[in-house]
Amino acid sequence: MMFKGLFDFKNYFISIRWVILIPIIIYLFIGMMALSSTSSYESFFSSTFYKQLLWILIGISTFFLVQYVRIQFIYDYAYVFYSLILLLLFSTFLSPVIEGSQRWIVLGRIYFQPSELGKIVYIIGLSRLFNDYRVKDKFSLFFILLLLITIVPPLIIFKQPDLGTAIIYLSLILPILYWSDFDKKLILLMIFPFISMIASSNIIFYYIWMIFVLTFIFIINKSIIFKIIHFSINLITSIVTPYVWTNILQNHQRNRITSFIDPFSDPTGNGYQVIQSMISIGSGGFWGKGLGQGTQTHLKFLPVRDTDFIISVISEEMGFITISIILFLLLWFVYWVLDFSQRIENNFVSTLLIGLSSLIFMHIIINMGMISGLLPVTGLPVPFISYGGSFLLTCSIGVGLINNIINNHI
Repeated sequence: MMFKGLFDFKNYFISIRWVILIPIIIYLFIGMMALSSTSSYESFFSSTFYKQLLWILIGISTFFLVQYVRIQFIYDYAYVFYSLILLLLFSTFLSPVIEGSQRWIVLGRIYFQPSELGKIVYIIGLSRLFNDYRVKDKFSLFFILLLLITIVPPLIIFKQPDLGTAIIYLSLILPILYWSDFDKKLILLMIFPFISMIASSNIIFYYIWMIFVLTFIFIINKSIIFKIIHFSINLITSIVTPYVWTNILQNHQRNRITSFIDPFSDPTGNGYQVIQSMISIGSGGFWGKGLGQGTQTHLKFLPVRDTDFIISVISEEMGFITISIILFLLLWFVYWVLDFSQRIENNFVSTLLIGLSSLIFMHIIINMGMISGLLPVTGLPVPFISYGGSFLLTCSIGVGLINNIINNHI
């Protein structure tokens, strides 16, 4: 049986790394305070506050269960897990369309979103992949194919469509590559096609950018074939961008991007969410209006208050001081994970730590950029703060693995 050996219950005592868990506990507390405000008009047992409380209890149980997981087992079966999650992601297209997307596998009354659990499996797969093929100066065609394999899950998720989750998947690749001793110049070259895509919207900026790309490629010490391939990738990307915009992106995705550029061009339509969010953030001031006193929240101007825009609720009612605490705790969390990662000699395990911490970091930073108008609205929850069971469970597994790794490899 494949899962035999997954757990090791010989050691009953669990060591808790409080420098890692204190930020998480405070996040949960802040999130429950915000949910107590947003759900104040609901009956207790049907409120998001009560439901989230139940999910927190499940998350805590999951955290402790993960402490008994054998990391060696995860390493041995990383590619198997990766293959299984690909199959689950593909199988969502056999499920019915729910709210305009096919993100869930429906089993009776149970709705399972594989892309959430897939975040952890994706990190495990990438950590194993780049541990097996650690590269500094080599850049073979074989390794290019490996990189293409890493793009498959976010492409499937984008097609569901779930742009926000696809962006999270893609954002995890760079920190893992960086930690894996990948050539830093090549990491920059991986980012270039995305900039070429944006540059294609302005002809002057496009020509300036392509001259820069050409110069950068020919300065670095690589073969002529390598240089031609990379310049061609940027050129092709910029050429196909108009087609992608017109024929691949759906209307709501295009609307999110245009409203990001100028939300006030359609204040009651596509720009409504961002404008109301910015009003909430600005009206809270430094100390906030007080819990339950947010006019944007309780007059229901602010959309999806429990999930995507919960930071806007916190900013309005608890003020900039609470947002500063959230950011400080995030930096604290990342600092200590980096510190522990540097002490671990096992490449797979240290890379896994980096990937798991990057998941928390990227979710918070992208969400804050989204609600403040610095990034397009993509619909991403905030770890341990937003309402949502499947994502809370995913984050509990992630932090549980971090605590497990630190206890067993330092």
